[in-house]
Amino acid sequence: MDQTKQLLSLFAEHLEKQDLLSRLTESEILHGCGYSEIHCIAAIEELDKPNVTRIAKRMKMTRGAASKITRRLIAYGLAENYALPENKKEVYFRLTSGGKTLYQEHARRHSLWEQRDAAFFSRYSEAELAEIQAFMTSFNNYLETKIQEIGGK
Repeated sequence: MDQTKQLLSLFAEHLEKQDLLSRLTESEILHGCGYSEIHCIAAIEELDKPNVTRIAKRMKMTRGAASKITRRLIAYGLAENYALPENKKEVYFRLTSGGKTLYQEHARRHSLWEQRDAAFFSRYSEAELAEIQAFMTSFNNYLETKIQEIGGK
């Protein structure tokens, strides 16, 4: 197998293992919520006056996609919309108590993931980490270009 195929195989293995670790370490409470829903919940909790435009920008998706996700969260009882008294036209979102519970569990899992993987990266020198970072930045930029070429946001 040539080196490119070996790298692609290692990337596939990495994604599979990250997915398995996520499923093994996540709380039952997160089951049934997809990646987009959980990250939309985080955006609603963390943004100032979260509306569809701000959520879409944060999640790097179209406003239509963000709107669809927020409607699902409202239907699940995880979020609700509201308007400010001085501007009834603009719609904002906030989490319900159920949404806040999911947000807290996601934040806890994210922190554990960072601690776990930071321990792995601690074995590398600053120079090696800089090379890894440069490679990952370049690869992510390449993927972003491919997404845009296909018509994604």
